[in-house]
Amino acid sequence: MHRRLLNVIELKKETQEAIAHYLLNIALNGYDVQDFNPTLPYQGTKRSLAQQQGYYPSCNLLRLKQLGYAVADILLEHQEHTALDCFKSYRELFSSAGISQSKGAIPYIQKIQFLPEDSFAGIDPAHLVSPNGLRIPDELDTWREIQEYSAKLLLPKLLLAAICSLHNQRPWMDLDMDLQSTMHTMRPDPDKVQVNAGYGGGYIKQHTDGYWNQQSNVPLMVVFLGISNPNQEPTYFIPVEAIFRVPAATSPIYEQWCGVFQDLIPAGQTPEDFIEWVVFEAFKPQFSFVMGVLGGDAQRGVYETPLLEKDPNYGGYLFRAKSTFQGTSANALTVVEFTNRMIAFLSEQRLADAYQEISLSPGEVYLALNGAGLQLNAKPAYEADGYAYWMKGAATIHGRHQLTAVNGKIDRTLARGNSLYSPERTFYTPEDGAEHLLAELRVEGSVASEAVSLNRTDFFRADCPQGQGIVTQFLQQGVRGNALKR
Repeated sequence: MHRRLLNVIELKKETQEAIAHYLLNIALNGYDVQDFNPTLPYQGTKRSLAQQQGYYPSCNLLRLKQLGYAVADILLEHQEHTALDCFKSYRELFSSAGISQSKGAIPYIQKIQFLPEDSFAGIDPAHLVSPNGLRIPDELDTWREIQEYSAKLLLPKLLLAAICSLHNQRPWMDLDMDLQSTMHTMRPDPDKVQVNAGYGGGYIKQHTDGYWNQQSNVPLMVVFLGISNPNQEPTYFIPVEAIFRVPAATSPIYEQWCGVFQDLIPAGQTPEDFIEWVVFEAFKPQFSFVMGVLGGDAQRGVYETPLLEKDPNYGGYLFRAKSTFQGTSANALTVVEFTNRMIAFLSEQRLADAYQEISLSPGEVYLALNGAGLQLNAKPAYEADGYAYWMKGAATIHGRHQLTAVNGKIDRTLARGNSLYSPERTFYTPEDGAEHLLAELRVEGSVASEAVSLNRTDFFRADCPQGQGIVTQFLQQGVRGNALKR
């Protein structure tokens, strides 16, 4: 039988509390993994954000690595070996030896409760739109209150950075939000409510993230961190391999499946022949994807590219999926139609092995491969679950249901951290010894002083000898993120 879509790792309560305590201690001192500059203008291409103030540079590599090392140290200290083995499997997935998903080591969706459920209590979800620690309510006037509020705003960012490091990855770069696109807040903008655009109140269909990047560095993983979800609005996942599969003639859904695609399958061609044709047409550079709605105000896109794209770095295939994509030939149009119908079919059927709905709660983290790591199964046979698969692997696509407006407001915040694999760097576990990481960073020129420590209690002290992070400095100068144009 097939693997379950959702795998759950239960961290001990004391482990969750230790991670939260460690990260909050860093945040209370105003440390960040990016040195946000509130005076610089936005430097991207989105016209809608042309007046945005504040610029977020790349993450500091040393800080990113230290976070991952320290959280791994906490997991080891509390003997959370299942979680450590999970992160190791992800790190090894995209290795120099190529992609390997043998023995089901990588789940379709991995759930871990990283932080206690009350970690974000008392925080206005609107202040997490941009979690730089600077969106402080006017009614807070004592320095202690300001520090504690700011620390909770920084907490999700620090955790997502640590998770990137644990997986030997780096945050997806998108310049319009700090930690580069980690926060996804839905708002009912008048011009977006009736469309399927990313920030509107419409029905957000299945997709992968980063598909518009012209290069092949589509984010290989997607990380969802629950911060605030008052309406319990769900996110749902579909495995890519379920899209390119055929049910056996004895399957109870075979007739229904054939009925959905009968006008697409040429006369005299079997369903197996048709799916094989679809897959090989999907390899051809004949598809276009845009961010937003086709024909709308989308400014970014990828054109004349494969739907199933060979990964030039690690082998295997990426699935560039978006509800708003189109073809440039008759064959491509058929593939587009098939793909959209198949995703709709799986969404409506909600089959246990091809559809997983989740509703995030505070502190929960969900990990999934972002349409990555697929293998071609050129001569598939019908498996024990009754399907023949032309593509195999744990890659997923995800989407969101219709959002609920309460008192005219969609009060829902979800942290989303896309990650890129970072092939030129290595993650060292605590048992390997801190000197390996420190030596690597010295060679790269990232560490100027021999006195840099990787001890958890000395985090960032070398970067800020005064023991005061950049967020603290801004707050003491009276900078407030609420006033920034965004």
